[in-house]
Amino acid sequence: MRWFECSLLVVFLVDLLATTGDLTLSWTSPIYPKLYSNNTSINPLGRRISKNEDAWLGSLLNFGAIIGPLPFGYISETFGRKTGLLSIALPHILSFLIFAFAKTIHLFYVARFLGGVALGGGYCLYVIYIAEISKDCNRGKMSLTINIFCAIGNFLPFVIGPFTSIFLFNIILAFIPVTFFLLFFFLAPESPYYLVGAKKDKEAEKALMYLRCKDQNGVAEELNYIKSFIGMDDQGRLIDIVRNKILRKSFLICLILIATQDLSGFCAITYHLQTIFEATGTRFRPDLSAIIVGVALLLSSFIAPFLVDKVGRKPLIICSCAGMFIALNLLAGFFYLHDRNISTKSIYWLPIFSLILYIVFFNVGVCTVPWTLMSELFPNNMKQMTTAVASCFGWISSFLVTKSFHDMNSTMGRCGTFWFFSSMCLLCGTFSVFYLPETKGKSFSQIQKMLSATSETD
Repeated sequence: MRWFECSLLVVFLVDLLATTGDLTLSWTSPIYPKLYSNNTSINPLGRRISKNEDAWLGSLLNFGAIIGPLPFGYISETFGRKTGLLSIALPHILSFLIFAFAKTIHLFYVARFLGGVALGGGYCLYVIYIAEISKDCNRGKMSLTINIFCAIGNFLPFVIGPFTSIFLFNIILAFIPVTFFLLFFFLAPESPYYLVGAKKDKEAEKALMYLRCKDQNGVAEELNYIKSFIGMDDQGRLIDIVRNKILRKSFLICLILIATQDLSGFCAITYHLQTIFEATGTRFRPDLSAIIVGVALLLSSFIAPFLVDKVGRKPLIICSCAGMFIALNLLAGFFYLHDRNISTKSIYWLPIFSLILYIVFFNVGVCTVPWTLMSELFPNNMKQMTTAVASCFGWISSFLVTKSFHDMNSTMGRCGTFWFFSSMCLLCGTFSVFYLPETKGKSFSQIQKMLSATSETD
C-alpha cells in the first residue's frame, strides 16, 4: 500500500463529517413546505409556522455556527485535532434525534442551534486537520475533497426530504455522523503537527508512518521538517494580527473571501431553494427543481479538486465570482419581470438555469478555496486562532443575511435582493484580481516567505 492510500482514507473519514455539516444547510429546503402545511400527518407541530419562525429556524443554525469555532477550537488545541473532530459529531447526532421526535417549534430551535454549533466547529477544524496530514504536493486536492462531500451533504436532503416524513428523514441523517464517529475513532491518527507541538515526537513518527505507509527511515525527513517548522513558532496572540503586516494582510484577504460565501447569498438561497422555485411560478415542480439544482451542486463539486493544484487558487476564485455575478443577475432579471406582471412564459427555464449556474461557479472557488487558504496563509501558531475568528465572522455574515432574507425581499424586492448578492460577488472578484496571492504547490515556509516579500513592496 502506498503512502497516499492511507492518508486518503483518513481524509475521506473527515469528509464524512463535512457531509454531516452540510446536511444542516439544505435541511430546511424540504422541511419548510412540511412545516407550512396544515396537514397534521405531515407537520408534527400541528400548525403552520409563521414567517418569523421561518426566519429563526433558518438563522439559528448560523448563530450556533458563530459560537462553534470557540469551544471546538479550544478542544482541538488542548486535546488534539482528532478529539476535536470526534466531539463535533456528538451535537450533530443529538440535533437530528431532537428533530426526529420534536413536537414544538422551540425544540426545533434547540436542534438547529446545536447543529449550527457543530457546523461552525467543523468548518474551523476540517481543513486544519487535512492540511496537517497531507503532503505539500497534494494539500490543495486533499483539502478540496471536502467540497465534494459537502456537496453530497447539501444534495441528500433534496432527494430524501420531500419523500419521507420528518421523523424518518432525520433518523436517516443521524446515521452519517454515527458512522463517522465509529470509523474515525478506530482508524484515524492524531495530526503529526499537533503531536510535535505537544512534544510527542514518537507518537508523531508513528502517525506519519501510518499516513505515509512507510517505515521509520521513510518518514525521518518529513518529521524533521515538521519539527523545524513548529520550532520556529512562538505562542500566537490575536494582537499579533494587528501588529504584524503580513498577518494583517493575510487575515483581511481571508475575511473578505469567507464573507463573500455568505454575502453572495448561498445560505439564504439553499435554505429557501424550494420556496424560491415556488415563487417563480414556472411550470417546473419546485421539489424536482430543487433536486436538479442539488444534482448540479453535487456534480460541480468534483471540478475544484482537479483544478486547484493545476490552475491555482487565485484563478478559481476570480472565475467563481464572475460566474456567480452573471447567474445572480439573470435570476434578479427574471424576478424583476415576474414581480411587475410582465410575461415570463418564454423564459420559464431561466430560474433553474440561473441557480444551476450559480451553484456550479460557487463550487468552483468561493465555496472551499477560502478555507484552503486559511490553512496555508498563517504560521502554525496562528492557524487555529485565525481560522476560528474568521469562521465566526463568516457565520455572523451568514446569520445577518439569512435572518434578514425575508425583510430584504419585502423592502428591496426579490430582484433587489439578488442584485445585492451579485454586487458582493463583483466586489470580491475585483479585490481578488489585485490582492489575492497564489499558494499553489508551495510549502508552509515558502508561503510565509512569499507573503513577507510582497508586504515589503506594498
